Amino acid sequence: MNDVWIIDATLRDGEQAPGVAFSRKEKLKIAQLLDETGIDEIEAGTPAMGTDERETVSRIVEMRTNARISVWSRALPEDIEQAARTGAEGIHVAFPLSDIQLSAMGKSRQWVENALPELVEHARRYFKYVGVGAQDASRCGRDKLFRFLETADRLNVFRVRLADTAGVLSPLATAALIRDVKTAYPRMDIDFHAHNDLGMATANAFTAWQSGASSLSLTVGGLGERAGNAALEEVLMAIKLSGKATGYHFTILYTLCKYVAEAAGRPIAEGKPVCGAMAFSHESGIHAAGTLVDTLAFQAFDGKEVGRESFRNLFGKHSGRTALRRFLEEQNLPADECRIAALKKKIADMAGQNRRNVSPAEIVEYYKNICKNVGENDKSVS
Repeated sequence: MNDVWIIDATLRDGEQAPGVAFSRKEKLKIAQLLDETGIDEIEAGTPAMGTDERETVSRIVEMRTNARISVWSRALPEDIEQAARTGAEGIHVAFPLSDIQLSAMGKSRQWVENALPELVEHARRYFKYVGVGAQDASRCGRDKLFRFLETADRLNVFRVRLADTAGVLSPLATAALIRDVKTAYPRMDIDFHAHNDLGMATANAFTAWQSGASSLSLTVGGLGERAGNAALEEVLMAIKLSGKATGYHFTILYTLCKYVAEAAGRPIAEGKPVCGAMAFSHESGIHAAGTLVDTLAFQAFDGKEVGRESFRNLFGKHSGRTALRRFLEEQNLPADECRIAALKKKIADMAGQNRRNVSPAEIVEYYKNICKNVGENDKSVS
């Protein structure tokens, strides 16, 4: 139903974020929620990390998810053999390609050329789906990348992941990279894996898909090493708004994001797209008034699409009369324009003084005080 294959790497790359360590129970719950969301593939872990990791991946495999279960592996035969014990259907074997990473790992380009066919053949003994990764593809140069891709194409590997490992790409550079690769290898299944070091991971992932990548490797909330990865919920909604992702269950996204954030011990920023507390909130008088007429007047989509409220009108320094009038009507509190104006000024003053939004209870209290003062003034005049 979709023109994209979504691989969620929260249980692998997401858990590599400093200080994050999911329990087995949490990993199983995350896998369940990902499956309920309709994610195509779950990259469930790195089996070479040890017995506990392998057993957890095996438990996820036993869940019989609709999502394909795959694992991540270094380019080592022993890693592949340990991964085979999990029962996962797919494996991603990552190869460092840039000079800086090869040097740091004590490897040579000749090693890559020799190891690639040997390890692909080795992995095929155990896995139905064998993909390879061009690690640090964004910094290795086209000539070196294409030598790797030529061998991968000749081996007819299932999929090739182009990783922006250090997060240095921009959307225009991402588009050029994917188009160059697809021009040279039009039949190759390209997976793009973005990092967020320059704050462009979501944009880069979306652009990679627009430019011809058929698979995207993402994490919930963008969780991951350093500044993280492309955020699953953001990319999914961007693709949905383009009209090309209709087979996913988007109303699960908010529950999924909240659960992962809690399990990771990483609070969601208030302004975070899709899942942040303020993502569907309005204070400005113009925005609030427009949203009361049409939810989409100042929003890309209705919050209900991701399992949230449609929108929230908050009250503060920039609030307008329309939203205040609607609020008072909902509270069965009649008010003329004069009292609304007085209430608007009181809210603006208190919001500025306290540097926060004014709560509904406070608004009602201000309203009653204004009405009381007006009544007392009327008595004094009479």
